[in-house]
Amino acid sequence: MAANPNDEDFDEAPAFIDMNSAVEVPDDTNNEDTMMGDEAMVDDADEALASKLPNLNNESSSSQPVIDQSKATFNSHTDAVYAVASHYDASSHTLSIASGGGDDRAYLHHISTNTATNQLSQTTTPLSHPHTDSISCLAFNTPYITTDVSGKVQKNLLAVGCYDGAIVLYDAANGSLVQVLEGPSDVEWTCFHPKGGTVLLAGSIADGTIWMYHAPSKSCLQVFVGHEGGVTAGAFTPDGKLVASVGQDGTCRVWAPKTGMSKHVFRLMESMGGGDDGSPGPGLTCLAVGGGTDGKLAICGGEDGKAYVVHISGKKLVATLPHFEEQQQQSNGNNNNNNNNNNNNGDAMDDDAEAEPRSIEAVGFCPAAIPGTAHWCATGGVDGILKIWNLNTATSGGTAQLRQRCVREDVPSQSAGITRLTWHASLPLVICSYTDGVVGVWDARVGTMVGTLTGHEDMINDMSVSFVEGSGVGVVVTGSDDKMVKMFEYNP
Repeated sequence: MAANPNDEDFDEAPAFIDMNSAVEVPDDTNNEDTMMGDEAMVDDADEALASKLPNLNNESSSSQPVIDQSKATFNSHTDAVYAVASHYDASSHTLSIASGGGDDRAYLHHISTNTATNQLSQTTTPLSHPHTDSISCLAFNTPYITTDVSGKVQKNLLAVGCYDGAIVLYDAANGSLVQVLEGPSDVEWTCFHPKGGTVLLAGSIADGTIWMYHAPSKSCLQVFVGHEGGVTAGAFTPDGKLVASVGQDGTCRVWAPKTGMSKHVFRLMESMGGGDDGSPGPGLTCLAVGGGTDGKLAICGGEDGKAYVVHISGKKLVATLPHFEEQQQQSNGNNNNNNNNNNNNGDAMDDDAEAEPRSIEAVGFCPAAIPGTAHWCATGGVDGILKIWNLNTATSGGTAQLRQRCVREDVPSQSAGITRLTWHASLPLVICSYTDGVVGVWDARVGTMVGTLTGHEDMINDMSVSFVEGSGVGVVVTGSDDKMVKMFEYNP
């Protein structure tokens, strides 16, 4: 049963802790770490993704030049762009973009529209902190800002996370430095609290810790300790009362921000495992929250080719979604019926099957307000396939109905993997970025591609999508290995 909601309310003024006194906190779930009815459940993220893909080289696919459909391009970076974030302000007709990359630099870009002439103007501001490693993550608090109890409007902030361990806050309007926060090593992800945007989370891919800060006071509130490997993704629930995180240890963990206690541990992978060479076993790669009518469903994508849907408060596994298709393995099974002279060939094919790309790199819930799509979710993998699932049909911990299997017809099978996906805010569309530099738009109802956005000449590492309220127009920002940041508009 879920804890008393009053116990989980976010503390407006929690007691700060000494960052040097962080200790592992106990799990208060009375040893209920295993799933109900389910006994078996990088330094650089881009290099990890690239290693799973069969072919990221586009030289053999086409020699024709790429048609650039972008509305704006920023070429400030001198190395691959690993992270982007964006926010569109309808009142000023201004798009704010942050970008960071392998050149150890972060930039703040603004694109403004002159409504009289429909002309675009753009500016770029280099952010001042001298990083010593790749920028890994970016986040604006602008969508969540509200007035505080005194009536004062909080500052618009941009958070920059880096593999050198620095978490830097900037003024999102002009790029001036606000504060450098002490935190974990090798920051992998960061996000702001959805109620006010004054609280910041940051997770480490190296030491497995999650740090929570109060931005106005520039102080650390909690350090969540418990993951037995790097933390690959995390988020506040939409009501801000809980934190969910996933990691390389194959677990999804639920935390209480007020106390720092672990509320529950979902052990979703069969085991952390590992190879004979000391390499880690399959872990969880990505996370989305806010699913279900109560907003308490989370979906976790795994390197084992499965996605897991859990109810955070109910502490239950809702569904296991088998994204990866065992076609090669089935073929191998048939071959085993041959005579014993083929055993060596069969073993070789088994090795090839195990090496097939199967990791899920992007997941997301369809917004509940979109008619006719209640309880839909999407998974996207390095196999290049987008799958749409109907969770209404899920049985306790079992699979759900596969509604659509979306495969591009313009590229060879598995030659372009999915790196990010975002559901449209008001339409049953899914926007995906791919390793061949293309952005594809899919109609989730029928499984057809209804639009493509081209312009990049290499893998898209990150994508951020904003929507113009009332128009359905999607503003798509991408960062690529081609060192470019591009802005596209998609008008359905």
